[in-house]
Amino acid sequence: MTHFPQTYSRLSRRSLLGGILGVTGVSSFHGREASAGEAVASTGEKILLSENNLMDLQNSISGPVILPTSLIYNEARRLWNPAVDHHPAIIAQCQSLEDIQAAFQFARSHNILTAIRCGGHNYDGLGMADGGMTIDLSLFRGVEVDESNMVAYVKGGSILRNLDEATIPLGLATTAGVVSHTGVGGLATGIGQGRLARSLGYTIDNVRGVKILTPDGRHLRADATQNSDLYWGVRGGGSNFGIVTEFEIELYDFDPTVTSISYTFPISKAADVYKTLFELSEVVPNEMSLSGGVRTNGRGETNCSIGGNFAGPQAKAQRILDPYLKKLGAPLRTRINEVDYLWLQGIADGDLLAKSATYYQSGFFNHVDEKIADAVADYATKNTFPGSQVQFGHQAGKMANVAPDATAFPHRDTVFQFTTDVHWADSREGPANIKFANDTWAAVKPMSSGGFYVNLAFSPGEAEIREAYAGNYDRLVEVKNMYDPDNFMRLNVNIKPMA
Repeated sequence: MTHFPQTYSRLSRRSLLGGILGVTGVSSFHGREASAGEAVASTGEKILLSENNLMDLQNSISGPVILPTSLIYNEARRLWNPAVDHHPAIIAQCQSLEDIQAAFQFARSHNILTAIRCGGHNYDGLGMADGGMTIDLSLFRGVEVDESNMVAYVKGGSILRNLDEATIPLGLATTAGVVSHTGVGGLATGIGQGRLARSLGYTIDNVRGVKILTPDGRHLRADATQNSDLYWGVRGGGSNFGIVTEFEIELYDFDPTVTSISYTFPISKAADVYKTLFELSEVVPNEMSLSGGVRTNGRGETNCSIGGNFAGPQAKAQRILDPYLKKLGAPLRTRINEVDYLWLQGIADGDLLAKSATYYQSGFFNHVDEKIADAVADYATKNTFPGSQVQFGHQAGKMANVAPDATAFPHRDTVFQFTTDVHWADSREGPANIKFANDTWAAVKPMSSGGFYVNLAFSPGEAEIREAYAGNYDRLVEVKNMYDPDNFMRLNVNIKPMA
């Protein structure tokens, strides 16, 4: 087995006390004799925590407990999307299973609004509890690979890079997102898309089992034979049922030399690019993953493109693509070459903390046609916001070879996922960007088949969540009733238990 451990130092009692005695901002201390700090309860009201409470928390875990006066507080609370600016009262950085158990018990015993952070990539900032407590798993990382059984055991705070670096050099792989510093925990409980999904299925389709800490304090194994209802729900149901401390993920033999594909055309070809992409979706093998759309770069130049990857040689990829792409005329730019897959997995990484705020709208299509291409192109070509795009990503393949009720994710007939995303560095530009994304999605949504990728959701309402889970929603409520009847795990795309 291959193991990738990480260790971190513990904050001293003296440094913690120094933070407690002078806290400002979200937490406000009122003297050592009475209370030490103010936080938000899971039900919304304010609660007071004493200095002894906080010392008990620090003494119960080996990782640091970070308060608003800590020198590293602002760094620790930042998430990937700078549109989110949450100020938790407590950040407990856990570096062992025992740490996670102790922090979770503390949060439950004081009924504190609690978030679970892995990679911090959730667009809506659900990994940081504003005014509450964040259980930060980013120090709890590691991957063990059992080559003989083709499986990876992944700690709950690991990022996709940990998984890829442990498996790809061994000639093994699984579906693992498209940005290497994304947390495995969010990806592998919220469907899990990636460059290999058409040939290997969603990430949730390759989770053989999990170890999960439920709100009542139990640490359970959930798989097809043990706690199978929980196993069903956690594959697509996000963090609604507890904290996953370990994933058991199926691996496949994999040649790490793949073909990277990118063809860029003038914006006048937008409708034709969408139509060509739709045509290609009917003929490409599952080993080829394509997306296409309109993008405005950082210089304000808008063009359209088709790109993706192929788990095979460049010559074969070109034989598949050329008859279709030649109909679009001469591209502005072409890049098609064989690359190392591990390198490709990091090509879209950008900064660990993005410089531009981000907002998404997304949805699924179980059919596409020329009418949809023309309608989307009409809106997409109005895109003048730097760094923004309107695109379709090809789904189907092995993702469709799973019954809608086999996991919590039901939309197995999806052929394309539509996304429109906008980015801005100046907060004054945010409203106009968000309006563009919302207007574009409003125009396209009536043609969609319903539902959305929960990892891209921005504060969906209950009706939207019901639509996202469709026929599986009622069963998810039953699982929620069994494992989290108080809805303690609510900072997520929330499945509300029955009263």
